Amino acid sequence: MKYYIVEKHYIGPNPRDGEHIDFNRFEVTTKPPRNKEKRICVNGWLGTVEEVDRYAHGVYDSLAAAEWAVKEVLLSGVFRQDPEDDLPPDALAVYRPGRYKPITDGALIQWLEYRIEVSADDDDKELDRQADMMIYELEQEGRGAYRLQMRDALEFLRDSARDD
Repeated sequence: MKYYIVEKHYIGPNPRDGEHIDFNRFEVTTKPPRNKEKRICVNGWLGTVEEVDRYAHGVYDSLAAAEWAVKEVLLSGVFRQDPEDDLPPDALAVYRPGRYKPITDGALIQWLEYRIEVSADDDDKELDRQADMMIYELEQEGRGAYRLQMRDALEFLRDSARDD
């Protein structure tokens, strides 16, 4: 039996919206991946279907070898694994980039509103300090945000305070 790795990457609009924020993944399967011409392709671009790019990342002789390639080579040891009961029909394992489940922009702003007071007088240096602190707190709750995303949310709250 052979094992294959297929990467699925959302390329459509609004990648930080709720249904797309945690879409990108690597699937390990025993079904050979096929390109748009329906030919088996074990390395390279498979095509785009419904705003999802698909890439094949090799064929492996064992499940352990395929999982090692995903975890250590493709995701550099920074990943989350989907529970077995949530797997797509053809997948033996699914890995997603990042240690923490990402948060949408709207949910991040709501989360911040209950945890920190952003003043109209806060300067950029203060927002940078707050961003680092709040990323740490968010990660303690098992969620993740990019620094730029956190900074943008804090700027939004500062601008809202200035408008009031």
